Amino acid sequence: MISVKQNDEVYEVSFPYDPFVVEMIRNVPGRRWVSSAKMWTIPRDKLGFFLAQVKGTVYESSVKVVSSEQINQNATLDTTNIIPNIDVSKIPFYIKSGSKPYQHQIDFLKYSIYRQLKGNMDGFILADDQGLGKSIQSANLALYNKKQNKFRHCLIICCVNSSKYNWVRDIEEHTNGEYTPYILGSRLKKKTTNSYVAGGQEKLEDLTVLKKFGAKKGEDLPYFLILNVEAIRYKVGRKYPIADKLIELINQKYINMVIIDEVHKNLSPSSQQGKQLLRIKKSINENALWLPMSGTPITKKPTDLFLPLRLVNAHGFNSFYMWSKDYCIYGGFGGHEIVGYKNIPRLKSQLQNNMLRRMKKDVLDLPPKIHFTEYVENTPYQERLYERTAAGLIKERDTIVKSLNPLSRFLRLRQVNGNPELVEPECSITDPKYITKNAKLQRLLELLEEIHERGEKVVIFSNWVESLRTLYRYISSKYKVCVFTGTMKEADRQKHKEAFLNDPSYTVLMGTFGALGTTHTLTVAKNEIMYDEPWNPSDKVQAEDRIYRIGTKEPVNIYTLITRNTVDDRVHDILYTKSGISEFIVDGKLDIMNNPALFNLLLSDTLKNRGDI
Repeated sequence: MISVKQNDEVYEVSFPYDPFVVEMIRNVPGRRWVSSAKMWTIPRDKLGFFLAQVKGTVYESSVKVVSSEQINQNATLDTTNIIPNIDVSKIPFYIKSGSKPYQHQIDFLKYSIYRQLKGNMDGFILADDQGLGKSIQSANLALYNKKQNKFRHCLIICCVNSSKYNWVRDIEEHTNGEYTPYILGSRLKKKTTNSYVAGGQEKLEDLTVLKKFGAKKGEDLPYFLILNVEAIRYKVGRKYPIADKLIELINQKYINMVIIDEVHKNLSPSSQQGKQLLRIKKSINENALWLPMSGTPITKKPTDLFLPLRLVNAHGFNSFYMWSKDYCIYGGFGGHEIVGYKNIPRLKSQLQNNMLRRMKKDVLDLPPKIHFTEYVENTPYQERLYERTAAGLIKERDTIVKSLNPLSRFLRLRQVNGNPELVEPECSITDPKYITKNAKLQRLLELLEEIHERGEKVVIFSNWVESLRTLYRYISSKYKVCVFTGTMKEADRQKHKEAFLNDPSYTVLMGTFGALGTTHTLTVAKNEIMYDEPWNPSDKVQAEDRIYRIGTKEPVNIYTLITRNTVDDRVHDILYTKSGISEFIVDGKLDIMNNPALFNLLLSDTLKNRGDI
């Protein structure tokens, strides 16, 4: 056993003599041999160097760390079960005509208003489960403050660009047309009343003249203003004029509340938009109420929590690096690689005190979500192509394991299973025999026939646009299909989405996890098909929740297509069943770099066939 015990600012390391362990200790900066005690010491902040070397070796399981820093201790988030008992019956709750607010939505007002009555105007993180109506809850809080506290404007920052249209639709619908948000940078098309969203300069013009469409003599900006997060990094020379203008308007109390939708997306503290948002927070003191929103707050990855917690004044660190040192164990190459986490229970406590979180299963009486794992076997053509592609990876094993993104090298294997034409140029989708070469596509078409016999709609997800192009060719010959991907123009994909939602003849909507997997409400569908699974399980759960949320009145079916005895099968076992091998998962993703054995596990079926294991 290798004993690692904390003693103030050092860790004391003792073990039966082993030259290999000694060599690893010698590689740690600042290590010292204490001959009188027959042990080594390493500086407290250099523990990660040692752990990084041990990880993946035969010694890893024998390391026992005793520390006050709660090394690699996990902490699950608790839901909020104590709601202040205050009377909000006289406060109007905006909800679409014919509907009533759910109790958890009323409780949201109680929770948020109580905090404000107690003098807490810093805001909090709204971390309700996907599908509980976070947008309409936050809009109601903004409208309460408009009437009660004379808020002049509420700014909604969308970290997923396409969600800005969802906000316009939701607020218009739930206020029954009384409020129509304005997307900053909108411009009217010539000879028509339709509008489009222009770039940073036009957004800056709107914030400067404070009029819609940048017209100096036009209509004043409405209460709700919407901005995509990328606009904050708009740069002219060395300055960031949109960020500067937001600081000015907040300090002038023109903007009083800032909602940040999907704060865990595209907003790391090291990104330009993250840095500018933190600069805005630092420059406005307490002049705005912040409401960061996320259905997937992650306590295993403290780097995601620095920014939202800072926005609501849950911690006083201005330096991301200094804050990270409290929760991350650094080691590896150059001492900059995160090799583990610490003090996560303390972080959890910090988050709980500044967060409202409820789960669907606790607050909604929803019908069941039924999962079907549809296993297929590759066609003989796919089997030959798979074995050839896998053999190439095995030859490059050492290079792949050491690369910065090892998982990307498995992309071609996954494409063999669903789109062999992307791997083998001679395999053409125009070939009349193509479908006989693609087992997944065959099963997908069978499922679609079953779903259409029931008279139901379906949403199909894939990781890749290229996959959807092939599916579209075969599905659109029989059904009316809509598409929603990041490569489409915004106006086109919104048109496709509206057709799927409102036109009964359009029965299939296809999209990528990245573009369609968050923010959208697609409850007109009772079925989802995952043509392939994402590397991160939370992305799949979010995609499922497009059809499983408020408004879901009947059971929904989630079909996942898995190719037997391939990397698809192995990824599913590890990420989605976690059957005894969860140590290979870091921040929700597979980690080959720190777990070289995972390479063999992902290719275990091929290696067995070759007789290598």
